[in-house]
Amino acid sequence: MKPVFFSALAAGLALPALAETVAVDPAALPSRTIHAAATLTPLALSADGNPAVVLLEVAAGQVVAPHATESGLRLLTVLSGETAWGDGDTVDPAAERVYPAGGLLLLPPGGMHRLAARGDAVRLRLAVLDDDKPVPAAAALLE
Repeated sequence: MKPVFFSALAAGLALPALAETVAVDPAALPSRTIHAAATLTPLALSADGNPAVVLLEVAAGQVVAPHATESGLRLLTVLSGETAWGDGDTVDPAAERVYPAGGLLLLPPGGMHRLAARGDAVRLRLAVLDDDKPVPAAAALLE
């Protein structure tokens, strides 16, 4: 059953009805390098086939260069490590904010940003919100 589960998950297909919870080993899923410094592993796909929930891993000492994302509001959760985060199009470690494991970030579409693993490796979970609508209290933070 597990090989079918991983194959279906990786292909974005509907999963067979499961009688119990199944742990997912991210190492068993396909991943790719993005921005020459991070590994992206899709966990769930949107209706149009784009990654909707992913794991991002940045090795210790790596910096993800400034870039923008246009695909919707993103919710990032720092799962492990400390993420050094900066907005804008230049890398300035003095201007970065550090978010420890458990940190939550809302990233509006179109804004330039960068991140780095200045210490240990960093693992984040990123979810793209289809309707760009967080709860009202979180939306107020974006205004």
